[in-house]
Amino acid sequence: MSLAPLKISAKNLGVTALQDFCPRCFWIKLKSGNKLPYQSFPGIFSSIDSYTKKSIHHIIDSVNPKPRWMQKIGNVVGYEPVPHFSKSKFFDKKSGITLTGIPDDIWILDDGSKIIPDFKTAIYSESQDKLLPMYFIQNNVYSVLIDKSAKLYLIYMEPDTKQETACNQITNTGFKMCFDATVVSVENDLKKVRDALVVTREITEMQKPPKGRIGCKDCSSLDSLIGLLK
Repeated sequence: MSLAPLKISAKNLGVTALQDFCPRCFWIKLKSGNKLPYQSFPGIFSSIDSYTKKSIHHIIDSVNPKPRWMQKIGNVVGYEPVPHFSKSKFFDKKSGITLTGIPDDIWILDDGSKIIPDFKTAIYSESQDKLLPMYFIQNNVYSVLIDKSAKLYLIYMEPDTKQETACNQITNTGFKMCFDATVVSVENDLKKVRDALVVTREITEMQKPPKGRIGCKDCSSLDSLIGLLK
C-alpha cells in the first residue's frame, strides 16, 4: 500500500519529542496542513534572527580574537549561503515523508567541517527549558538537509536587561539592547529523527483523531469552541 505524501518541517517534527506532546493536537495539525486559526508569529523574532546573523558574520569576517562563546565552538573561519527553502528538503523513503526546513546559518571551521547553529532569542536554563527535545530533533533534521557530519549547536541569545546596561545604551533615536550568548552542544542522533518520523506516519494514517493527552489545554480550548458552535 502506497503511503500518502506528507511534508513536515524540522520544527513541527520535533514537537513529537516534547514531554507534553498531544497526539490529538498533532493529528489536527497534520490533517489541516498546519493551517490553524488564531495562530500568529511576531515578526520581531525574525528581525532579531536576521540582526544576530549579520552581527555574527561581521565577527567571523573582521573580529580577532573571536569572542569566548564562539571559541567554545572552534575556529570559525567562514560561512556559506543557506539554501533556498525550495531546495532544502529530503524525502525519506521508509516513512514516505518529505522533511523541510532552513537553518539559521552554516559556518565553516578551519578544517573545512561545518557547523549548523540554531539561534534562540531566549534565556537558557537546562532544568527549565522544556523545548530542548524539540530543538534537538529540529537541529538534527537540519543536518539531514545540509550535512550529516556537521556539528550542531543551539545558541541562546539572552537579552541583557540589567538596569546599568539599559542606562548605557541610550541613543538620540531611542535605545539599544545587548545580548549575551550561551552555547549548547547538540548530539548528532538520527535515531531520534527516525523515531519522530515513525510517530508522525502512524498518526497521519489514523482516520479519526487519537485521544488527546490528559490535561492538554489546547484540547480543552478546542472542545470549548466546538461547544460554542453547536
